[in-house]
Amino acid sequence: MRILIADDHAIVRSGLRHTLELEFPDVVFGEATTGRELLEMVQAAPWDVVILDVALGAENGLDTLPRLKAACPTLPVIVLSMYGERQFVLRALADGASAYLTKEQAAEELFTAIRTVCAGRRYLGQALAGQLADHLAGDHGGKPHEALSSRELEVFLLLAQARSVSEIAERLRLSVKTVSTYRTRILEKMSLASNAEIIQYAVRHGLVR
Repeated sequence: MRILIADDHAIVRSGLRHTLELEFPDVVFGEATTGRELLEMVQAAPWDVVILDVALGAENGLDTLPRLKAACPTLPVIVLSMYGERQFVLRALADGASAYLTKEQAAEELFTAIRTVCAGRRYLGQALAGQLADHLAGDHGGKPHEALSSRELEVFLLLAQARSVSEIAERLRLSVKTVSTYRTRILEKMSLASNAEIIQYAVRHGLVR
């Protein structure tokens, strides 16, 4: 089995390799730290599955996903993320992800996901599947936050947690100026005026815990 891990954190990549080697002894790994490197690697050699992080350094993994699927339509992609919000899951699946897991889920879920997607099926953990079932059963007409890009949504959710621009910049490995630009776009797209209104909106729509 050939598994390509796309994550910008060396510790995370090392941990994933160690965990997967215990379950799949003959696995061959590749590692990408940026969206560009990921695209180059999938075009240069065959892979059985890609494990893709949403936060990919200065980029957003979900913004890379459509280009990845355009280059290799049949390549299974498992999105592995710290974000369990429904909007991220929906975007990933709509853009061609075969599975979506949060980093809180047990290693056994990742093993099951890999076997499932390599067999040509999609996989969601039980908790995320329940979220989507609730979403599909309810009113999910277009809401302002659904117009945000994946990176804008990422910044929006951090602002909604009362994180400062400098904290967000450090966490996402972006400049303070870039985060401030995203904040301005978010306010404009959502017709909001302040961070306080962002927090109120997120609470009202159940986007923050």
